[in-house]
Amino acid sequence: MVMAHWLLQANRKHWRIADFFTDGHHETAWPIRRHRTAVTEGDQVALWISGKDGGVAALGVITAEPTLGRVPDPQYWTPQPPDKDGWLLPVRFDQIFAGTPIARATLAADPRFATSLIMRMSGGGNPFPVKPLEWEAIEEHIPPHGPVAATVRGAAAVVVAGATAVREAFRSALTRP
Repeated sequence: MVMAHWLLQANRKHWRIADFFTDGHHETAWPIRRHRTAVTEGDQVALWISGKDGGVAALGVITAEPTLGRVPDPQYWTPQPPDKDGWLLPVRFDQIFAGTPIARATLAADPRFATSLIMRMSGGGNPFPVKPLEWEAIEEHIPPHGPVAATVRGAAAVVVAGATAVREAFRSALTRP
């Protein structure tokens, strides 16, 4: 079975992405209008923020087949979603970089992504199919930050603290009678 890649488009005017992730959420069920029979549990998904300053803000995975239901987190939507059932795609975002998304301009400049459906027809409904080379371009532009950067900063702090301790021990040894 070949894994597919998809893109879910969000508009900051209608979905409070910063609040959603800041509040510690990583899973939701995203409203979709097409490709219900093509998306499959385990397919990878990118969260695209619309607009000139938008881009890819998170990567994740589809966690179940599409279902009929209501958006599970309506408090993050403005206006609130209609009080009726619609098709939802359960997703979990494992890599979140909403504060420093992969910029639309960066992806537009990459020939592998420049002609993607989201770049040509952003007004289409969710989800947008993503070709393998387009997905490769997204992955290669993931910003360096998050847990790895925090680990590196933490390790650097330990090294600096260790160097300071060695320096002070050496000074102390030199000043002893």
